[in-house]
Amino acid sequence: MSDTSLNLTNPSLARDGGTSSLPERIRAELLHDIESGVLTPGCAVDEKKIADRFGVSRTPVREALLMLAAQHLVRIVARSGIHVHAPEPAELVSMLEALSEQEAVVARLCALRMNPAQRQALQRACTATEDAARNADRHGYERANTQFHEALYDGCGNAVVVEAVRQLRLRLAAFRRRVRDQPGRLQSSAAEHRQITDCLLANDPENAAHAMREHILAKGRGYADLLLAPPAASSSPQSFHSPQKAAGGRRA
Repeated sequence: MSDTSLNLTNPSLARDGGTSSLPERIRAELLHDIESGVLTPGCAVDEKKIADRFGVSRTPVREALLMLAAQHLVRIVARSGIHVHAPEPAELVSMLEALSEQEAVVARLCALRMNPAQRQALQRACTATEDAARNADRHGYERANTQFHEALYDGCGNAVVVEAVRQLRLRLAAFRRRVRDQPGRLQSSAAEHRQITDCLLANDPENAAHAMREHILAKGRGYADLLLAPPAASSSPQSFHSPQKAAGGRRA
């Protein structure tokens, strides 16, 4: 694990408007640090430094860290300390498999349920990802990508599925960012968004689900190129493949 220590910045405990409990507000700030990459997988977390950062005792900090541990975002190990959770490759594969299936459900439901205004919002977000990718605008792409997926979550009409998707995407945030750094990935991702959008607008739920599944698994294959290169790739039983292409074998 990395020895990188907690990056102490001046937090804004009013991020949620001050309506939540102190432990929840600390959790939200640390969650933001994990999402934004300030805290990276394997990063050491020091209760005392967090308490000093927020000007509080260790008690609310400990409660906040227990909440993050329940979300599988930090690991608290006796005599080993607290670290931002760094998944093993097999766990990453499992999370990407689950995310691909859940996001496919979102896409299928959107094709069946989205109203005209929601479809227009999706179309605008898709076009924005294409524009950002064309200009190699990483930050613009991140914003447009968030809008794209939020439009899908709004349109699918199933809060239970959306909650599960959001949790998995949070756990995978650091790794998805690394995939987008690969040459050409913004452009290919935007093209995948267009395919998903076209299927949705054509009221084609099965092909929309398939396109979304491939979109998520493409990130898995991209991360496999980064992490599971030889010798791991030659010996690992885990691999990223389209379920349709893995007929007769283990789905990935």
